[in-house]
Amino acid sequence: MRTPREKKLILKYWLYGFIGAMLVGSGLSVLLHGSDLMRAGDGSWFWVSTGGFAGIMAGLSFIGDANRFRTMADVLQELDKRANP
Repeated sequence: MRTPREKKLILKYWLYGFIGAMLVGSGLSVLLHGSDLMRAGDGSWFWVSTGGFAGIMAGLSFIGDANRFRTMADVLQELDKRANP
């Protein structure tokens, strides 16, 4: 049985993981669109590609935070098992 604190951490894990996955996918899409703009000779390709890179990096950051929340929940569960054998 999970404690309320563990449930809150698991919820954050899923939310941050979802947001991170969406940002990585969207950032990759925007980056590829910037690549198409560059081939077409449009001058805005640099800023579009920079936005795509920013989206990818933000998504990876969210995924890292999600991993931290999951690890914290697992540590709390392990500590609870040790305290209450």
